[in-house]
Amino acid sequence: MAAAAVAHTPMSADVLTMLTDDIESHGPISRLIADHPDAAAPLFGLRALAGVRFLVLTGQAPELAGHLEHLMSNLDERAYAKRTLTLFRKALLDHPDEIRAAMGRPVQQHLPRRAGLLLRGLGMLAAPKVRLLEIGACAGLNLVLDRYHWFGPGWEWGDAQSPVRLATTGPRPGDFDIVDRAGCDLAPRDPADPNDAMILRSFIPHERDIEQLELDDAMALAARTGIRVEKSNAVQWLRNELSKPVEAGVYTVVWHSLFWWYLSPREHSEIEDILSTAAERMRLARICYEPSAWAGTPRLQTIFYS
Repeated sequence: MAAAAVAHTPMSADVLTMLTDDIESHGPISRLIADHPDAAAPLFGLRALAGVRFLVLTGQAPELAGHLEHLMSNLDERAYAKRTLTLFRKALLDHPDEIRAAMGRPVQQHLPRRAGLLLRGLGMLAAPKVRLLEIGACAGLNLVLDRYHWFGPGWEWGDAQSPVRLATTGPRPGDFDIVDRAGCDLAPRDPADPNDAMILRSFIPHERDIEQLELDDAMALAARTGIRVEKSNAVQWLRNELSKPVEAGVYTVVWHSLFWWYLSPREHSEIEDILSTAAERMRLARICYEPSAWAGTPRLQTIFYS
């Protein structure tokens, strides 16, 4: 992951490499976090990166925060990069309680522009009415994609007055109404809650300033709409939601992105059984943006069950 990040987020790549080296050598950072119950969880090291980012955003690491103000003009400076790692390590080790708390948070890089992939998938349905159900929904930003304003190649779509303005790809999706929307997550975030909002910001790398602004705009809009995500296991939640009656002419869509591999093979099988059974009673599709395995490249898939 560090190697893949070099081209786009070089500072974060350096920090991930430093974290990996420390863990492999059983250094002081390893001694702080390696005995955590989630230490074997996928992407566990990213939690430490987000933990320090949280310290910066909340004013608890002022020396590192001041240093990072000059990051973009010093990306190729070896001495600056070395100083960055020193200050990062210091911030992490100086705040053991805060870092341990951060290590207990699941990775939630909640980018509103990812909803553009959902929009592209929805366009394939050509359905005038959609019921949208999202598993691993986090703060629900994908659930309000129709309240964003989208710019594609030669087209625009969505709310022209929206403060959230995002670029995407593909053909214009066509017009449809989202008549019902709901989501679940084991650790849902409330975009109206300042602490939850700060946690979501902490998972956006410092170099990604555009994504930070997009996230802030989307969270502010979602807070005003009152969207809520239910705290629930994906399997049980889907079973409950898909047992509810559906208005005639409504297409039910189950959506997830960069979430599938957090589930077990047994949960994969159970969800497939739930969807196949539900498709006997309703028009249903699954739209997902997932890699074929943890290290793979994500791809958009639209799977029609009926």
